[in-house]
Amino acid sequence: MDGSEKIIPLVIGKFLKPRCMKNCKSLPLFYYANSKAWMTADIWEKTLRRWDLNFSKQKRKIALIADNCTAHCTVDGLKSIELVFLPPNSTCVLQPLDQGIIQNFKATYRKLLLQDMISAIDRKEQLQVSVLNAIFYIDQSSNMVSQKTIANCFRHAGFHSSSESEELLEDDDEDLPLTELAEKLRNRGYAIPDENLYTKIDEDLATNSEVSIQDIVSNVLNSNAEGSDDQDDSECEKKSVSTSDALKAIHDLRCFFTNSQAADEHLKAIRDLEKVVLTTKKCRQSCISEYFK
Repeated sequence: MDGSEKIIPLVIGKFLKPRCMKNCKSLPLFYYANSKAWMTADIWEKTLRRWDLNFSKQKRKIALIADNCTAHCTVDGLKSIELVFLPPNSTCVLQPLDQGIIQNFKATYRKLLLQDMISAIDRKEQLQVSVLNAIFYIDQSSNMVSQKTIANCFRHAGFHSSSESEELLEDDDEDLPLTELAEKLRNRGYAIPDENLYTKIDEDLATNSEVSIQDIVSNVLNSNAEGSDDQDDSECEKKSVSTSDALKAIHDLRCFFTNSQAADEHLKAIRDLEKVVLTTKKCRQSCISEYFK
C-alpha cells in the first residue's frame, strides 16, 4: 500500500511471435497472446500461480484486491495469496488503480510515444510503433509511476493502516508536458486530440468478455495452438544487433554525455553497460570454441 514494491507488468497481444520480436531472447515483462488480446481466466490463473510461488519462496502472505470480472476467476490451492474481489460496480471508488495510478501510467506512455514521434519526424522518418516498442513504453511507464502516487491512490481508496496518517502525501512527480509535446506535433502538421481526451482514448476498449460455453470450448481447443506460429505481417522485423554495433553505440553514448557535462552516475551506467556487452561477447566466443573442440 505504500508503493514501495511493484510487480512486473503483463502484456497481452494478438500474436505469440510477432515479427518485431523474432530476434528477442528476453523481455522486461511477461507476454501472452490470444486472438483478441484479452485477459482470460487461463492467463489470470497462470499469473496468480507464478506470483504465489514467488511470495511462498519469500515466506510472505498478501491480500490481492481484484476487480470483479469474468476473467478474474477464483483459483484453488494458493498458499500465499488471498483473493479479495471488489463488489460489483464499485471499481471507480474502491480500486486504487482507478484513483490515479492508471491515468498517471497512461499519461507517461503517451508522453514517450509523442517524444518518439517528434524525433522520427525531425529525422524525416516514419515511426512504426510495434508490439516491442509498446512493451518498452509500458516497462518505462510502469517504472516512472512514483511511490508517492501509488501510496496516495491507495489512501484515496481507503486502504491505509490505523497507524498511518490519512493525509495525502505531496506528490513530487514531474508534471507530464503532454500539452507541450502535443503542440510540437501540431506545429509539424500532425493532428492530435485534446490532451485530456488523448490520455483516455482507449478507455472503452474491451479487455475481457462475458464467457459463453462456446468461448470456453474454443479457448481449450486453441490454448496451445492459438498464435503459436502466428506473425503479424503489419510489423517490421527488428534487425539483429551485433556485439560490435552495440559497443559502437555505447561509444557514441559516452561521447554524447562527455560533451554535455554528464553526471558521474550516467558515465558509470555506460561503463556497466559496456561490461555486460563485453561479457556477452566472451560467452559467445567460449560457446563457439567449445563447439569446435
